[in-house]
Amino acid sequence: MMGSMGIFANMIVQTHPANIVFLRFLFCVLSLPLLALITYPLFPSATKEKLAESIHFYRHHKALWLMVGMAMALVVALYTLGAVLLSVGLSVILLYTAAIWFPLAEKLACRFLFPGMRPTQFRRAYYLSVFLNLCGLLTIIMGTTQLPSFGSLSSIVGLGAALGASIAFSFSMVLIRVMKTRGIKTDQMIVASSCIGTLIMLPALFIFPVLLSTENLSYAFGMGFIATALGGLVYFKGFGSVRTTLAPILSYLEPIFGFGLAVLILSEAFSITLLIGMAIILASNIGYTLLDIWRSRELLEELDA
Repeated sequence: MMGSMGIFANMIVQTHPANIVFLRFLFCVLSLPLLALITYPLFPSATKEKLAESIHFYRHHKALWLMVGMAMALVVALYTLGAVLLSVGLSVILLYTAAIWFPLAEKLACRFLFPGMRPTQFRRAYYLSVFLNLCGLLTIIMGTTQLPSFGSLSSIVGLGAALGASIAFSFSMVLIRVMKTRGIKTDQMIVASSCIGTLIMLPALFIFPVLLSTENLSYAFGMGFIATALGGLVYFKGFGSVRTTLAPILSYLEPIFGFGLAVLILSEAFSITLLIGMAIILASNIGYTLLDIWRSRELLEELDA
């Protein structure tokens, strides 16, 4: 579901990219009470608990709520722009280069925002993975310059947006760590970011072109409800239910499905250079994850017991 976001976004016509971002946030916000109405008759206690968690997060951690909402809203906005202006397949793969920026983002956050938190101590294998991610990223950038559309303003902005989404996502990963230490569930990122994103992007509705046709609104609904609200909530809920050793591997299904849907539905074509760059990024991330799971297998077995 999350991998389908770029497909829905690219099917919206005669609408400025900024308003496509706005529609994603808006329909995600509208979808949250809709989901509550659907789940309440089936799971009344769980629905009430989730609502209480959202209210508690906002009331008792306002600064963190704003920080989480703005950071994740930036990820969503930039990723959507990258998918519309550049490529769905490239954007979803580039999002997973966040590992490159994470150590720096964490150190800056620990120094200036959360002085009581200590930076993670990474092994050499992590920095090898970062180096390979960087090689994959540079390969993709080189391949992007070979595209016929490269040089246009939209292609350059799209590439910048996709890279920016990766950097913003690395900071969001730091905030996930902060949320866990304070007992806040990570699915609250969806609630906070959709609320803040809707407010920030609202002026775009009055500034840039938008076509609110039945067809466009149906795609916007799919983008906000299926790919963002429902997909995101199921994503986080599933990660809390599966084995600890399986969860990190499952996360890489999103870029694989996103890439596959872009090829099958949007007929996106990629040069050998681009495919090599994307393969390097996925292989290095999956390889490091498997290595980390193997090294931590005893602890993970205790957690799953």
